[in-house]
Amino acid sequence: MGQMNKISPCIGVCSIDPKSNLCLGCLRSSDEIAIWPQIDNKKALEIMKEIKNRSHNKFNSNL
Repeated sequence: MGQMNKISPCIGVCSIDPKSNLCLGCLRSSDEIAIWPQIDNKKALEIMKEIKNRSHNKFNSNL
């Protein structure tokens, strides 16, 4: 049986910000990036929702 592709917020811009410990491209933490291959799509979607909130907070704090 074939393996399904897991969703991912990765955009190929991989650089961890030392202050926030978040990837500048996808806004995942280094811990989230490390566990990504082992998590299921349900957990991935939960993290993606958190990333959306991080993105919203990041851009609103810069206004």
